[in-house]
Parts: sequence; C-alpha cells; structure tokens
Amino acid sequence: MLNISELHLASIIMDAAALFILIGMMVYTGIYRKRGHFDDKLFSSLILITIIMAASDCVTYVLDGSTVPFSATLSMFCNNVFFIAFELYAGMMAVYMDYRLKKSDKPYLTRGCIIMIPAVATSLAIIANNFVNFLFWVDPATNEYVEYPLYNIVFIAPFIYAAIVTIAVIKIDASSVWVLILLILARTFSRHFLQGVSSTAVVFAIGLVFLHLHYMRHPFYEEFDV
Repeated sequence: MLNISELHLASIIMDAAALFILIGMMVYTGIYRKRGHFDDKLFSSLILITIIMAASDCVTYVLDGSTVPFSATLSMFCNNVFFIAFELYAGMMAVYMDYRLKKSDKPYLTRGCIIMIPAVATSLAIIANNFVNFLFWVDPATNEYVEYPLYNIVFIAPFIYAAIVTIAVIKIDASSVWVLILLILARTFSRHFLQGVSSTAVVFAIGLVFLHLHYMRHPFYEEFDV
C-alpha cells in the first residue's frame, strides 16, 4: 500500500513538472544534436541526467513509507540513482561551461575527464554507502529515508564546481554569470520556503532552459564552431 503525504505529493508534482520541461527541451534541442558538436552533446547529456534525476526522485517519494513488497530496496536504488545523477549534473555542467568558455577546437576529452574526477569520486562514495552506511539509508522495517551525519559529503563536489565555474565565468564571459547565480539562488530559496518539498530537479531543469536561451541569443553561440 502506498502512503503519500501532502509534502510528498508536492514533491511528485515538482518532479513531474521537471520531466515535462526536460522532455520538451530534449525534443526542441534535437536539431542542435544533429550538428554533432561536442557542446551540443554535452547539453543533451545534462538534459538526460536531469530527467533521470527527476524520475528517480519521483519514485522515491511515491515509495517512501510504502508497504509494497521490495519497496525499500527499490527506494534505496532510486536514491542512489538520484544522488549519482546529482553529482554527474554538477560535473557535466562544469565541463559544459568550461568547454564553452574556452572557445577552443583542441581535443577536450582529457581535460573533461579531469574536471569530472570530484563528481566520480563522490559517486563512488555513494555506491560504497550501500555496503557501509555513512551517507543515507532506507530503513527496511519502515521504508523511511534516513540521513547520516556525513550526508553533506554529497554537496562538497557541487559546491566546488559552482565556485570554480562562477569565477571562470566572471573572468571570461561575465554575461553568463547570471545563469549560475539564478540556479544557486533558486535552489537556496526553494529549500528555505518549500521545506520538505523536493525542488532540485525542477530548479535544474529551469536553469537549463535559461542557459540554452542565453547562448541562443549570445553571439558566441553562432561564432563558436567545432
């Protein structure tokens, strides 16, 4: 039996809104993916990662406190998927912004892999958490999500990425910094005013919309050719 509270329902609605935005973006940006440019592929990856984030988050709220068989196992799996997607989103966003700002046609794979190291390292910690619980857990007896004292480790890499990318943007292309500031402020205010309601996926989805619109209107988008 499912046990969905009002706050959980609000989170499900937020995730559904994120999925609606992201699927629309995936369809809309299809024309750019056909060009085969590396930055277009990166942006599509960001959309896909956020779709996975929203879908997994939605399932965890549907299953939280449920008595459906194997719901605790599925909920734990979805929480793992959500947090790994969260880390990869932060890393991929840093790679995307770095690539766009460098304006270089040189091979980028090595540099991109180096930038992704903190995200991958934290993702491995999330996987290890399944064997030695130190970040979060879903109690099999009650099927309720529990956070441990070291839970905040999952935010270290994203904050590092946010700080480094913001500084780089200010130095190279100050007109882009408002997109990052919008993302950070939106996530901060939503966490404060919508306590108990998950807004991560929808904030990230809206951030991608504004980022895409910015580069569509910016001359750099037309001049940059890989």
